[in-house]
Amino acid sequence: MANSITMARRELMLMASALGVSGLMSSCKAETLKMTDQNFTKTVDKVPDPLASIVTRWRADPFAKGSYSYLAKGAKPDDRTSLGKSSLGRLFFAGEAINRDFPATVHGALYSGKDAAKEILGEKIRSVIVVGAGAAGITAAYDLAQAGLKATVLEARNRLGGRVWTDTSWGLPLDLGASWIHGVEDNPLSKLADKIDAPRIVTDYDSYSARNASGERVKLRDISDDFDDISMIEHEYAADIGDLSKFAQMEGDEFDGDDVIFPGGFLKIFETLVEGYDIKYETIVKKIDVESKAVNITTNRASYVADAVLVTVPLGVLKSGDIQFNPPLDAKRQDSIEKLGMGLLNKVYLKFDEVFWDNDVDLFGYIGPKRGYFIEWFNMAKLIGEPILLCFNAASAADEIENLNDDEIVAEAMVALRNMYQPS
Repeated sequence: MANSITMARRELMLMASALGVSGLMSSCKAETLKMTDQNFTKTVDKVPDPLASIVTRWRADPFAKGSYSYLAKGAKPDDRTSLGKSSLGRLFFAGEAINRDFPATVHGALYSGKDAAKEILGEKIRSVIVVGAGAAGITAAYDLAQAGLKATVLEARNRLGGRVWTDTSWGLPLDLGASWIHGVEDNPLSKLADKIDAPRIVTDYDSYSARNASGERVKLRDISDDFDDISMIEHEYAADIGDLSKFAQMEGDEFDGDDVIFPGGFLKIFETLVEGYDIKYETIVKKIDVESKAVNITTNRASYVADAVLVTVPLGVLKSGDIQFNPPLDAKRQDSIEKLGMGLLNKVYLKFDEVFWDNDVDLFGYIGPKRGYFIEWFNMAKLIGEPILLCFNAASAADEIENLNDDEIVAEAMVALRNMYQPS
């Protein structure tokens, strides 16, 4: 969630939000001139094919149906509040889409889980079913279990973490979902990481270069406003500018400090919260019935009964209607679900024999002919010492690209790399 390498520029956008998109981008673009404007023009005789690739498809994921929430046209921050309100003292909600202070972030999901647990503890409740083992769900389950309540987590996947997903198929940890702690000072994720002495590496957003489709280095002052629109706004909100509410760039808060990434994988810090409660994996919730005093949960495997239920599934799942509620969700909550948007930010990892790109920068941009296609690249080689690149696609471009098969997606990525480093 909120994984874009440009998220650190959000403060600039918030400061300029009253100017509207045009004025906002002028302000942001002026700020980018302070970034390092490298003069090297490295090219190679031949860009090799990748040895391996990993492609994420968060829109197609049946248990996410997108990456993270945003305020779509017609939506207001109050819609997040309406979505998160408890009902009947038995039905509770949590997740990044609910947290108004830090929406679309992992720490926002964590806070919402803690808030929900605190509210549940204020009721006469002894047992709770938590739907979803993502950041909000396991945080809430941990707090509830520590307070002496019986908590059971039902997770549709065969793994922990939800949209925090650390893959080790290449023999090293690669985060396919959330990657960064955005703002380390007083961030609850920093505290969790400190408990296990998790290594963290600062991302230097000034360490940046950009190239066009002819392999030419583009000075930052010459980068188009449209490219800035995509990289600064659409990659942060995971949605097209035209789909954003007028309140989107004004909502939420931020922590001070650097943005850091975990070379050992993000999931490790959440594994510390799995204590005192059970997790039932591959258990897909079909129906939640709160009509009687006890809550009845119907899944693909078994039925469960508890005093209360905490629903932490992503907004995309709520929008799909895959979970049936009895009685149906109230009109105000359902209206908020429909108004809020579920954005898309996908990743492509490419592994090579050796580094052929500019290895002295943390990240680089590609200004190509297809709007939004493969414009942001993160240099994993500098981070972990392995010849791996990570690319981001967001918003409608990401939806278009996700419709391709894996080979076609990798081929598009290689077109970008060859245009940058092996110009004809």
